[in-house]
Amino acid sequence: MAGSDWLRDRLAEGDRRVPGAAGTVADGVLSDNTLLADLVALLDDDDPVIVSHAAHAAMQVSSRNPALFDPFVDRLVALLQALKQWELGEQLPKILVRCSLTEEQARRISDILLVNLESRFNIVAACSLQGLVDLTADGRLDRAVGEDALDRALASPRKALSARARRLRARLGASPPR
Repeated sequence: MAGSDWLRDRLAEGDRRVPGAAGTVADGVLSDNTLLADLVALLDDDDPVIVSHAAHAAMQVSSRNPALFDPFVDRLVALLQALKQWELGEQLPKILVRCSLTEEQARRISDILLVNLESRFNIVAACSLQGLVDLTADGRLDRAVGEDALDRALASPRKALSARARRLRARLGASPPR
């Protein structure tokens, strides 16, 4: 593999709305962990197709070896906060909740996810809610934060978000809405 050129070429393939070569790229990064820094850098590329596919590939890497992202948590949090495209709002919460986080990092992520609950993109709002519940369920966020997020989502006029909140309430073992 030729490093970042190989990654960029593979991630440029196909339509933005489908994962493209994300699986192949994830396999390549898992085979050669030195490529991860290049993959993370491509999450901030100027080409929206590359960013989309890089986000999908990064999520696949994190599902198999989340510890690889621990050195990149602050960079991923900054990308989530800037949220230049919806695919980052969909995939970065999934990656970040799998990482080892300091209390400060968990708080920052929580603050960003709470804002992203109001995103105009339903998938960003839903993944933000999922991230908040995951961080609450494993004790990295105060229970009140997760329950408040669920209450906000349940009250949302967006049916998909309120349906997701009903499913997640059981995972958190939360009480009925206040």
